[in-house]
Amino acid sequence: MTNEKALKALRQIKTYCAATQLEELDYAIEVLEKLEKDGIKEPLATDFKSLSK
Repeated sequence: MTNEKALKALRQIKTYCAATQLEELDYAIEVLEKLEKDGIKEPLATDFKSLSK
């Protein structure tokens, strides 16, 4: 699974999400967008300890 696929699914889910959960869903989308922007395409397969700061 890549960020791109997950983001697409989350955006579709957002349409049906309860209003009380929109903030949390938006946060998850923002996190994945930042990872994608920073070049981390597959966060679950990434060793974050080895990434330089």
